Amino acid sequence: MSREDILRNLKLLDGKNMKNAGVLLFCKEASKHFGGAVIICSAFQGNDKVKIVDSKKFDADLFTNFEEVYKFLVYRLNTEYIITSGARIEKLELPEKAIREAILNAIVHRDYFSNSKIQIHIFSDRVEINNPGGLIGNIKIEDLYKRSFPRNNLLFGLMQRMDLVEEIGSGLIRINQMMEEFLLPHPVIKADDNLGFEIVFKRPDLQKMSIEQRMEKYNKQVTEKVTEKMTEKMTEKVTEKQQLIISYIKENKNITISEITKILNVSRKTVTANIRQLKEKGLIKRIGPDKGGYWVVA
Repeated sequence: MSREDILRNLKLLDGKNMKNAGVLLFCKEASKHFGGAVIICSAFQGNDKVKIVDSKKFDADLFTNFEEVYKFLVYRLNTEYIITSGARIEKLELPEKAIREAILNAIVHRDYFSNSKIQIHIFSDRVEINNPGGLIGNIKIEDLYKRSFPRNNLLFGLMQRMDLVEEIGSGLIRINQMMEEFLLPHPVIKADDNLGFEIVFKRPDLQKMSIEQRMEKYNKQVTEKVTEKMTEKMTEKVTEKQQLIISYIKENKNITISEITKILNVSRKTVTANIRQLKEKGLIKRIGPDKGGYWVVA
């Protein structure tokens, strides 16, 4: 296919002219046509804007801007090197995918008819990403967690073709989940017609707790929650007698069926039937023969 046919199939041509979305995606210097198609990244010393330690302007096509802005952030944020089984894993202090998602949201949802620029500010305690244009229509911030409200539909659809964004409106939910995995608070979101749309990530204090320690703590919490849920489900499935049998086995892995029969004051047949049911449910198992073996509680 010719280049022109491809662009027309992508709905990027209006007659013989390139549409705005095409200009933003393919122009080497998009700001020639859209004054605001620039992203400015600044890093500051401390928690205010008194002293700038680094500042860069990115003025290319949207995808190149996205990649270069992400590289700038990775360079300016802290990275922890975690050694596991001889391999070295690099972990950014903030979830990489959350940062990527926030940058893409700023690029795809901004108001391109405003000459204001996307501003990204890196402070010692936070990262602020601000893009021109508040929320469209009468939607509220809480609505953003339910569905997607794209300002630039054609541009959004093309970014989707590039596997950069999703349409189901789960971006902010995923960002929150990723922040939870790093034991960090959900980012703060502000939006109005004057301020635009801003998302603020709190940076962690790595002197108090390293990334590795936070992830270990998170994994432990998840394991505890899963174990608790499994225990609740198991408790729902077993009878009172079966719960007692499990508790006796926990106390004494070598306990015999005869001993359980005496303690419960029931027939051997009843105990045997309950043990068989517990085995079928995968809650207990016998290791070794009846004589000389022992019980294990799942």
